Amino acid sequence: MYLPTDFEGHPLRKDFPLLARIVKPWPGIVDVEPLPGDDDEEEGEAS
Repeated sequence: MYLPTDFEGHPLRKDFPLLARIVKPWPGIVDVEPLPGDDDEEEGEAS
């Protein structure tokens, strides 16, 4: 792997941020809002 001489960090670790994910939003992330009333129905089924 070619890296600049002044590079600091571990690029193969999972906690290293990928530049592609910072520059362009990852298509796998979906913002899902819970449906209103879902919590109420689950509580009613439990009792």
